[in-house]
Parts: sequence; C-alpha cells; structure tokens
Amino acid sequence: MPINIANLSKEISGIDLSANQIIGTIPTDLSKLNKLVSLNLNHNLFTGTLPLDIGRLSRINSIYLSYNRIEGQIPQSLGNITQLIFLSVSNNLLDGSIPISLGNLTKLQYMDLSGNALMGQIPQDILVIPSLTRLLNLSNNVLTGSIPSQIGHLNSLIKMDLSMNKLSGEIPKTIGSCVQMSSLNLQGNLLQGQIPESMNSLRSLEILDLSNNNLAGPIPLFLANFTLLTNLNLSFNKLSGPVPSSWIFRNTTVVSLSGNRMLCGGPPYLKFPSCLSKDSDQASVHRLHVLLFCIVGTLIFSVCCMTAYCFIKTRMKPNGIDNENIFLSEMNERISYVELQAATESFSPANLIGSGSFGNVYVGNLIIDQILVPVAIKVLNLSQRGASGSFLTECDALRRTRHRKLVKVITVCSGSDQNGNEFKALVLEFICNGSLDEWLHANTTTISTSYRRLNLMKRLHIALDVAEALEYLHHHIVPPIVHCDIKPSNILLDDDLVAHVTDFGLARIMSIAEPCKESSSFVIKGTIGYVAPEYGSGSQVSMDGDIYSYGVLLLEMFTGRRPTDNFDNGITSLVDYVKAAYPNNILEIMDASATYNGNTQDIIELVVYPIFRLGLACCKESPRERMKMNDVVKELNAIMKTYSAHTYS
Repeated sequence: MPINIANLSKEISGIDLSANQIIGTIPTDLSKLNKLVSLNLNHNLFTGTLPLDIGRLSRINSIYLSYNRIEGQIPQSLGNITQLIFLSVSNNLLDGSIPISLGNLTKLQYMDLSGNALMGQIPQDILVIPSLTRLLNLSNNVLTGSIPSQIGHLNSLIKMDLSMNKLSGEIPKTIGSCVQMSSLNLQGNLLQGQIPESMNSLRSLEILDLSNNNLAGPIPLFLANFTLLTNLNLSFNKLSGPVPSSWIFRNTTVVSLSGNRMLCGGPPYLKFPSCLSKDSDQASVHRLHVLLFCIVGTLIFSVCCMTAYCFIKTRMKPNGIDNENIFLSEMNERISYVELQAATESFSPANLIGSGSFGNVYVGNLIIDQILVPVAIKVLNLSQRGASGSFLTECDALRRTRHRKLVKVITVCSGSDQNGNEFKALVLEFICNGSLDEWLHANTTTISTSYRRLNLMKRLHIALDVAEALEYLHHHIVPPIVHCDIKPSNILLDDDLVAHVTDFGLARIMSIAEPCKESSSFVIKGTIGYVAPEYGSGSQVSMDGDIYSYGVLLLEMFTGRRPTDNFDNGITSLVDYVKAAYPNNILEIMDASATYNGNTQDIIELVVYPIFRLGLACCKESPRERMKMNDVVKELNAIMKTYSAHTYS
C-alpha cells in the first residue's frame, strides 16, 4: 500500500482494497484522510501495527481489517471514532487487552475482535454500548476472568460469541435480559455452575452452544420451549439428571449431549442409562430384604457357584481382554504406574498438553532403550462411560497398524494406581509441534503466534500426509480400519511439519466378510461438524464417513474456518459456505495466511480450484458419490506436481 496514499484527494470517502495480496504496513498518513467514511482492507497480507492515530478518522463509520497479519495492541485512540458503526479486526495477531475506550463508540452495532491473542478481562464498558445490536464476537482469544454482569445491558444484541477463551465463573443471570439474541456461543471456556434459569427468556435463540465447559446440574426444562433452536450443544460438561423428554431432545441433528456421564434417560440414540424412580428405589429395598433372607440358606451354594465362576473366567475371557493382552504381549516392555507418575511429576497440570472425551494427555520423559526421550502419555478416565471400550478399541487398532503417518505407540500401562483403582494409559511418541488445529487457529491457544503460519505448499503436504494415512487404513491392511474421528486436533505435526494421525479411540475394525454391517448402534461417531450426515440417521459406520470428515478437514485447511463457525446469509455449514463461493468467489473465502509464490490467477487455476473441488467431492451428500481415499491421494499428488512445476519454472 503506497505510503503517499494520503496525497489522494482529501474528499475521498471510501477505500476498498479487500481480497488482494497486498503486503507491508498500513501507512500512518492514512489518518490524514479526514473525510474517509469506509475502510476495507480485509483478506490481505498486511503486517505491522495499527496506526496509533487512527482515531483521527473522526467521520469513518466502518473499519474492516480482518484476515491479515496485523500485530501489536488495539490503539486507545480507536475509541475516539464516535461515528463508528462496524468494527472488524478479526483473525490477526493482535495482543494486549481490549481498550476500555471502545466503550465510547456509542453508535457501534457490529464488533468482531475474534481470532487474535487478546488477553485480560472483558471490559464492562463495551457491554453497555446501547447501539451494539448486530454482533459481539470476542471468540478465539485468551480472555480470562468472569463474564461481567453488565452483559444484560445488551438487550437488543442478536449474536454473541465468547467461545474458545479462558473465561471462568458462572454464566451471569443477567444474560436473561438479552431477549433478542438468536445465537449465543460460550463453548470452550472454564465456565461452571448451573445453566441459569434466567435464560428461560431467550426464546429467540436459534443456536446455543455451551459445550466444553464445567457446567453442572440438570438440563433446564425450559429448553423444551425454545422452538426456534436448530443447534443445541451441551456436550462435554458435568450435567446430571434426566434428559428432558421434549421433542427437541429427540432430534439427533439439533442436540448434542455427549461427554456428560451423569445424565440418564432420554431417547435411545443417546445411550444414557435409565433413570431410577422413587418407586423403583422402594421396590429395590424390598427385594434386597428378601434376598438377604434367602442368602442365609444358600450360602454354601453361592460359594460353590463363585468358585466355578472364577474357574471358568480364567479360561473364557472376553474378546476385548484378549485384544488388550495380545497388544500387551507385543510390547517390548510394559511400564508401571509409578514410572508414569514420576515421568509426569504426579500428572501435574503443567504437563497436561491435551484432553478429550475419554481422558487426558500428558508430556513426560521416559528412559527408552537406555535413552531419556519425551513421550505423550494418554491416561484414560475410566469413570467416563465408554473409556474402557475406547482403550480396548485403540489397543486393537494400534496393534494392527504400522505406518509413518500414524502416531506410534511405544508401550502401555494396565494395572492399578497408588489407591488401588484401575489404571490404564497409552504411551505414544511425542510429536513436538502440536496439532493442526493449533496451527490453523493458532490464536486459540498461544499468545505469540507469528510463527504458526502454514503457506499453501505446507497445507498441501499436510493434506497429502493425512490422505496417505487414511488410504493405508482403508486399503492396505486387512481388515480395514475406519478412524471415525478425523479432525484437525487429531492431526499432529512433527519438526518437519509432517502430519501424523492420532486417537483411535472411536475407530472401527471392519468385518472382512460383511464390511457393510458395522452398525453405529445409533450413536453418532465423531465430532460435530465433521460427522458424515448419514450417521445422524443411524447408518452404518463406513469408510465413506472418514472420507466426508477428510473433505471437511480440507475445506477447513484452505478457508481457515471451523465447521462450527457461524456463517452469514442463512448458511449453516462449512460445506455450504464453500459451495456458495465456488467457483466464482473462491478467492474471497481462501485463508489469507495460506501464502504462495507465483501469479495469483495461475495459482487459482492450478491449485485453489482443484483443492476446493476435491474437498467438495469428498463431502457429497450421498456416500456412494464420494471419492475413495486412493483416488484422493492420486488427485493430491497431481495438484502438488503441477504446483511445484509452476513454482520452480
């Protein structure tokens, strides 16, 4: 952007340079254009900081600077632009705190500061802006503290997104005053307490996402009255009690409750245990008295039965135990709980590098072949329903696989902890560069993120790595394995940014004779946004489901958008978001940080069109119409060969 842009006519009212590949800093003299009303620099490659005197643009009503590489802090002077209506600086490298001065923007309707590395607490001042009616998006930052009670002043706000931060405390009761809200996303924080009854008044909600927090207590009955809901996600909390029987909880496409192990009842597809009524408790007590009376006369018989049972049990073990023991026998050397405890400093939170539905992952140091090496230790939470089955599944899958693009298992621990409780853990190779999710959406977990950028060529290499791993699982081992949970957080990157697929806890080993009969038992396998649509209606687990998830992964890698993001214009999924832009507006949705060498139009024709076409081909609605993984690998190799030839010609 020319430094002398301020030499343009002082009468200029608008600048729109969006969706280009403009590099360099934003000129400081831009503030001299004091009649500027609109500035749009979205989707470029701007670096440096925001001009400190940007507040001199006193007449401007819209500032769009999203999807660049702008760093530093948001200038306090921005609060001087009292005519500002639209402010969007999302998906940059901004850090520091949110300026209190933004509370002076009394005409602001739309504020998007998401996808940065902003820290500190949410200023109360920005929550009392009466004009803030369209959007408040502070997601994907590092914000801490509680949600201020002043949030109730935003009683005309339509969309609020505070997800993927480190917010703690309870959801304020005052949120019930936000009666115009159609979308509320608080997922991925540290919120606790119960879902407040005051939310009963939020009858306009279409999207409510409170997942991945520490919320406890029952599911509120008032949610049954939210007739406009199209997405209710309460998964991975500590909710307890019965699942309401209303229509909304019978709709598999609307509700997600997974990861709440203390829930009971509900529709069969949820597979929660039945709830015990008061009458059944009394009946149980009566039966217990009868049984105790009978036991006195049958004690000797019971002892004999137990002896026979133990004798038979030692000779007839379940298949799952066989799978575990076969796997254990193949390990060079098993490891003890005490060794893992020492390696992780008693499973210190400082060593915690990840968590999932079935347990936590710690980094530690172990002596392997007389060498001290870092390892990843996946500790199963055996109180979580399904964790033991996940461990056996992962053992069975890992003992069958040997591939350089799959995370290697070193050994296992299966025994008891220091309190005598059952303990199971997998010791895996440590992949040092984190997950693909942290690279695509780096600002969610790190403050200094300037190095976490993947150019176009690196993304192509990673896409090929994952495709080769899936091709191996689907076509090169017998019986084939369906991963069932392909997503960026299950793709780890090593020193050379080579991708390794991990987490086989949901995997399915297909039957050789009848591979189509691997039923999902009406439990959706995978993660919301990546799950194939046919799984929602109880269809069988198949390789086609992995291919759909891989297609979503491709689209996420090259747009930088999560499949669970909120999209405009009535679009409800990442697949539809790409379909709407393909092919004419594809550059507008391309992740600006996926930089490349060469002529833009050539790159679009040779790489961008083909890669999005490939992603959409994997995401076909009908499983039969989707590509197979061996064909995906061939297509990716062809795209990379063409791109390399163009780059170095």
